Amino acid sequence: DYGMKTDAELSLGYVALADSAPLLVAQELGLFAREGLRVRPQCEPSWASLRDHLLFGELVAAHALAPLPMAATLGVASPKIPVITGLVLSLNGNTITVSQRLYSELLQRGTAATADPARMGQALRELTRSHPSLLPLRFAVVSPVSNHHYQLRHWLRAAGLELHSEVEIGVVPPRYMVDALRKDEIDAFCVGEPWGSLAAMEGVGQPIVSSYSLWNNVMEKVLAVREDWAKREPALHQALLRALIAAGRWLDDAAHRQQAARWVAQAIAVPEAALAAALQGTIPGMAGQPDGHVFHRYAAQYPWQEHGLWLAEQMRLSGQWPTATSPSAVVERVYRGDLYRLAATAMDAPIPVDEQSGFGIHASPWKLPGVARDIA
Repeated sequence: DYGMKTDAELSLGYVALADSAPLLVAQELGLFAREGLRVRPQCEPSWASLRDHLLFGELVAAHALAPLPMAATLGVASPKIPVITGLVLSLNGNTITVSQRLYSELLQRGTAATADPARMGQALRELTRSHPSLLPLRFAVVSPVSNHHYQLRHWLRAAGLELHSEVEIGVVPPRYMVDALRKDEIDAFCVGEPWGSLAAMEGVGQPIVSSYSLWNNVMEKVLAVREDWAKREPALHQALLRALIAAGRWLDDAAHRQQAARWVAQAIAVPEAALAAALQGTIPGMAGQPDGHVFHRYAAQYPWQEHGLWLAEQMRLSGQWPTATSPSAVVERVYRGDLYRLAATAMDAPIPVDEQSGFGIHASPWKLPGVARDIA
């Protein structure tokens, strides 16, 4: 009994994705109730809808794209309302999926799905050079301010494919990606699971690159709340964080992934097999990636400011960052490790010693002092 009771029902938003699992698991397992919280999960049709409902008060908290709190605080492609996060919900989880027609062309050239994104990018570039009628390739992402957009741009640049002249990038909500591919409205997409798996299972497309193989273990989704709400309701916020720390820990026990797949599949109206493939690392063509979704291990739930600075740099490269604004000041305001530390102490969860993890520069797993678990 944590001594936390509220009569208010808290609306928590999520989008139809495998990495909404921590919110749904916390509800199903009674982890919110254990904290004295009454919660109503609310599935949103798009990231824009979720963002606006959070910013204007219909949602108390939300499963959110990792850059969303920073973009909202800055007013980048968003109303300017300060948003923070004290908890990362997941790492990884996206795939770049091409249409079956495009994949067949790659196969005819002797290229099969591979874990190497550089090889797949090179094969796609060579294909388009020899078949210019394929250009421009029409890619879709879920939001212009998202890892999906930044990962896709990074991969295309590395492959030598020119944005605008050779590739067009549009926005499609996750739930509609597979239909857009089926109707030949797009040639490919970068979206979170289970939509790549579902495209493969329905014979519509094929995942060829995972976000894990591009930028492994970068934060993908976070728990976003308005900054003013967090200041006004610190006890409620901490109760949410504790419940979700427990949910992430439960999810990263492999024995629980099938049950989680069942609950998430029901909540987002997707076949359970697609959710199971996503959560168990058996995505068609991408098998053997057990870290395709990480919810707790590797200190995954800590809102590293290094990750925030990385995202700020991606926003700059995409022409989204306000030129006169200091990234470090915004990141310190938005990614609140102090709030995580408070909740994690109560839950006996890993707590980093400081903000310096060596993100993006270490070649092998490392450990926190005094903690037996691998951290990344």
